[in-house]
Amino acid sequence: MERVGDDLLVVGCFPKYGEGGHPADLLSAYRSARKATIGNGSPHIRFANADSDDDLIAFVRLFGPVVARSVEINPEPPFNLTALQGMRELRNERSIYRAALSLVMSLSRPRFDYKTAQFLIRELADKLPDWHRQWERERKQYKAEPMWKLSAESLKRIQGLGSAHPDFLLPPQIDARIVVCELLNTFPARAFPNPLELNASIRYGIRPLLYALLTRETFQMHETGVCANVQCRKFFEIKRGAQRFCEPDCSRRQRQREYWMNRGKKLRTKRLRKNQKAPSN
Repeated sequence: MERVGDDLLVVGCFPKYGEGGHPADLLSAYRSARKATIGNGSPHIRFANADSDDDLIAFVRLFGPVVARSVEINPEPPFNLTALQGMRELRNERSIYRAALSLVMSLSRPRFDYKTAQFLIRELADKLPDWHRQWERERKQYKAEPMWKLSAESLKRIQGLGSAHPDFLLPPQIDARIVVCELLNTFPARAFPNPLELNASIRYGIRPLLYALLTRETFQMHETGVCANVQCRKFFEIKRGAQRFCEPDCSRRQRQREYWMNRGKKLRTKRLRKNQKAPSN
């Protein structure tokens, strides 16, 4: 893979899904990460946490394009694919996915934060129109309708909910649930009889697989938290009870920050009292 301007030129083969152990097999990586007792290696969390171009490029290098602008397949063995992944679209997809995962997590919390949910819905409403253009692009290049689609009605519904107000006759979570369902229904679950048909479904990127993982998280929510370090706020998989930080370094930095904030407050109070007691000339 190499970067060409604001694009990533990705050359490779489809991973052998279901044969186990292949590092590019996103589904196997998800299952392995969920069994692990340490680490935050689940692909959906890695993608949501990829807040820099370097992190996004590392993700694409391992798992492949998320939404490719164009794809060419070499007709000769080993049938390599050459794909162009635009960085702007990649950043946009990561923002959408992080907002979607945050919304799913908000629905599992004992106390639902309506204002935060509305902020996430507005972010999705602003960024989702790109999906219509991408669907048309895939249809023209592949000369067939893609297996996924966000309908104009669904987009309009999400955009309307982004500016909605609480309905006191309905549960406060209802708008978030509607938006999550619209997103998940864009990439409906499918069964494939062979790897060839599975590969055809992700020819233009692994986004359908990422939303398949989000569907699993929606209906079988694993313990996922947001790092309590105010300068991190990354998602992490909770491996033990009462875990608040994604890694020990984040815990140490936050404790140091809180210590110096408290220490500084005490010093400022002490200095203020000293100045107040000082005799005036």
